[in-house]
Amino acid sequence: MEPRLLRSHLPTNLAYLLKTRPLHALLSDASTSQAARHLFDAVPRPTAALCSAFLSGLSKLSLHRELIETVSSLHRRGAGVPPGCVPLVLKSCALSAAACQGRQAHCHALVRGMLGDVFVQTALVDFYAKNGDMVSAVRVFEEMPVKDPIPMNCLITGYSKSGDVEKARRLFDGMPRRTSASWNSMIACYAHGGEFHEALALFDRMVSEGASPNAITITTVFSICAKTGDIDTGRRARALIVERDLQNMIVHTALMEMYVKCRAIDEAHREFDRMPQRDVVAWSTMIAGYAQNGRPHESLELFERMKVTNCKPNEVTLVGVLSACAQLGSDELGEQIGNYVESQRLPLTSYLGSALIDMYIKCGHIGRARNVFTRMEQKVVIAWNSMIRGLALNGFAEDAIALYEKMVSDSIQPNEITFVALLTACTHAGLVDKGMAFFEEMKEKHHVSPQVEHCACMVDLLCKSGRLWEAYKFICDMEVEPNAVIWSTLLSACRAHSDVELAKLAAGKLLTLEPDNSSIYVLLSNIYADAGLWGDVREIRDLMRSKNVQKLSAYSWIELDGEVHKFLVQDTYHPRSAEIYTVVDALGLQLDRTNPDPELISEFC
Repeated sequence: MEPRLLRSHLPTNLAYLLKTRPLHALLSDASTSQAARHLFDAVPRPTAALCSAFLSGLSKLSLHRELIETVSSLHRRGAGVPPGCVPLVLKSCALSAAACQGRQAHCHALVRGMLGDVFVQTALVDFYAKNGDMVSAVRVFEEMPVKDPIPMNCLITGYSKSGDVEKARRLFDGMPRRTSASWNSMIACYAHGGEFHEALALFDRMVSEGASPNAITITTVFSICAKTGDIDTGRRARALIVERDLQNMIVHTALMEMYVKCRAIDEAHREFDRMPQRDVVAWSTMIAGYAQNGRPHESLELFERMKVTNCKPNEVTLVGVLSACAQLGSDELGEQIGNYVESQRLPLTSYLGSALIDMYIKCGHIGRARNVFTRMEQKVVIAWNSMIRGLALNGFAEDAIALYEKMVSDSIQPNEITFVALLTACTHAGLVDKGMAFFEEMKEKHHVSPQVEHCACMVDLLCKSGRLWEAYKFICDMEVEPNAVIWSTLLSACRAHSDVELAKLAAGKLLTLEPDNSSIYVLLSNIYADAGLWGDVREIRDLMRSKNVQKLSAYSWIELDGEVHKFLVQDTYHPRSAEIYTVVDALGLQLDRTNPDPELISEFC
């Protein structure tokens, strides 16, 4: 069809676009690609040149599904796919997991006599490898007269995806010439299979043999180091960034993530400060990094810096902020951050919704947590667990149990975390029989093996109800090895119930596990003192001195104007300590003038 005749059949705005810009320019521009699609669809039998331009444009924009649909449309209109576009079609099928359409493209290439074309052969190897059909991928590869590194890299990636590391390595070792992509494929293959040591050893070999690591290599290595905590290899890889001019936002973000996971948060922040530009991923990595490393104040301060830059936070950013806020447990700050997060109008996904529930619970806003839970459209097990745990910790045991029953009735499979929350609810409410029934239900009905956390809940439940010897028998019969927390729970209960005999047994087990823990000695000493066994008290204190066990100092915490302050006895580290002591001394003088009742004071001492 002539362009003039084509324009006469188009809406005015499309006709104007065609007058002002060439069709190939419209096809390659994301802002006008939809208009270009209308133009293309208006042509009854497009020429080979027009088809090539359109399919190339879709491929450049990574619109792979649209490309496959366009090919189907061309066949229906009686127009064939130009020979040079067959590799593009196969690429789209590979990236869209469109196995059926990819095989049709293979048949088309066979009928058109194109299987001798090296580009078509390489695209076929890539298609079959990405779709997991390694038999077909190898068959096409073996028919290639010249086996260059590109199809071999495709096969290595395919073997990696199928988990066959051994075949991938044999192919890699047999390559006469390796490109950077070859090394990257094999390193990624080891990483995909969890063989991190071999992956890093291959990276070291790559550098020693004079190969050229690129940004993909370095990013992969940083990812492996983050998983393994191998900060030394990560630092060696970091030196290559400047040396080989591999600096870009993706590499720097991967480096920050590696430092965060290796708990080198200050190094991560230095890299963050060096970045000339920062996207939301970089901000989110650093904000979450501070939260994950137990430095919530810095996390929230960085979030305030991010807001000033007008970089819009995404779901990952907000989850990091909520985690930091939850660690502080601040009532006022929790409400403030919660209001901000909800004002962003992001969908309450299981990820964001669960983080919001957890933050509200830890900051004491149980009603708002319930509201978020109710509004969540899709509730996965993590959301149910967060809500059940929150109700349990805030004293709503019956509500927690009712929610668990609703969870089961909605066919959501509870996991080990669900039962920790449920048993915690029973412990807080003293529901011993229910707790024991849930413990058995966990094993028999839901096939969840008891972990040490479940057993700790059961011991706590029995101890709080005064059934100490039953708790001791439970500990002795446990399928998992009891830890210090379990024995400490029993020892504390022994003091509350004045059971000296059982206290000696529990303390003996504890001292085997934690011989330098001063709290064990202090607690046992107090139990002896309560029973009037002063000789035993002296023995415990002498034992502490002989082992040089020091009693740990206790801190007091207070929240004021959204900030949490921490104090130690005779503490002078607080910036306003002099002012605080002046006020305390004044209060002491005021107390002296009031002639307080000694009996009243003794009740509080």
